[in-house]
Order: sequence, then C-alpha cells, then structure tokens
Amino acid sequence: MNVILGRAELLMRKATDERTRRGLETIVTQVERITKIMNQLLSFARKRPAERQGVNLEVNMIDVLDVLQERFDKHHIEVTKTVSPQLPKVLADPDQMNQVFLNLILNACQAMPEGGTLRLALHPTDSTVELTVQDTGGGIPPEQLSKIFDPFFSTKAVGEGTGLGLTVVHGILQEHQGAIRVTSVPSQGTTFIVSLPVYSE
Repeated sequence: MNVILGRAELLMRKATDERTRRGLETIVTQVERITKIMNQLLSFARKRPAERQGVNLEVNMIDVLDVLQERFDKHHIEVTKTVSPQLPKVLADPDQMNQVFLNLILNACQAMPEGGTLRLALHPTDSTVELTVQDTGGGIPPEQLSKIFDPFFSTKAVGEGTGLGLTVVHGILQEHQGAIRVTSVPSQGTTFIVSLPVYSE
C-alpha cells in the first residue's frame, strides 16, 4: 500500500492534465482508506505489549487535534477543550493513548457530517484521570448502545467503517486497567468517558 501511495503521489506532482490528477487523487484517497482498515484489523488481531510510562494525556490530545485540524475545518466542526490545571499523569503506553484519542475523535467527527461541536475534557478523580469526548451528532439508538464495542459492529453505513475502532479502544483500555462508558441521546449527541489509573512514581 505504501508503494502504491508513494507512486501515486509522485505522479500527482508531475501530472499536468486535470483529469489525470483527479484519477490519481481517487487512488490516493482509496489507498489511505484501505491502509486505515488494514491497520485497524492488525491492531485488533495482533496486539503488541504495552510499554507503559507516565503520560500527560493533554499532550496526546494536542497532538491528535493538530493532525485532524484540516478535517475539522473542512467539516465545520468547532472544537472546545477543557483541561484541569495540574493534571496528573496516567500509567499508559503513549502510542496506544494516541490511538484511543484518534479513534474516539474520528468517531465523533463521523457522527457530525453536517458539522457541530466536539467537546473534549480532561480532569482528575480520586485515583484516575477522566477523558470526555462529546459530540452533537445524531446519537446512537438505545438498542445499539450495548453492542458498540463488539467486533465488526458499526452504526455507520456499509463501506464507511470497519466496526473495529471502538473495539480497539475498549481492548487498549482493558489492558491498561482503565474503563470506558457511553451515554447517548438520539438527535442530541453521544458522550464517551474514559478513565485511566493515575501514574505513581
């Protein structure tokens, strides 16, 4: 996939004909989509051992928001974030925390195809740090809420998701002795709340 993507991008830079450029853009878009699906399948099937350390979740949040800024602008999504001062670190694998943020935020974006507000919050409790990801999308029907972490279950249309994003998030959090819960109101939006144990020196 990387070879195909690299060659297509190289040809795009050299192409002068608009029809050819549009064709190459389609190839690039589809290869990126296939790569994403493959990565999710690999994450689900071949879990690597977590390399845990003290992690500042605000850093992960900022990194992922930077990566997705163009998507927010394109889809008219306003992002608000609230972070408690002196937020404690959590005991976690930083790469896997990036994956948790990325999957939950992308999920929220896909729930708001016409735009909306994405609210993110980080705050400590007695022994955990809680991450809240809230969208203003269409919500999830009550009968589907209990299934959203099941492998290959998806509320999206056919071809728009693998049904593995939330399964991967759930698996990562279980390995970290963390938890995730969800509430949703049809036509008003969905809220995911992640909790992770505080890191102790």
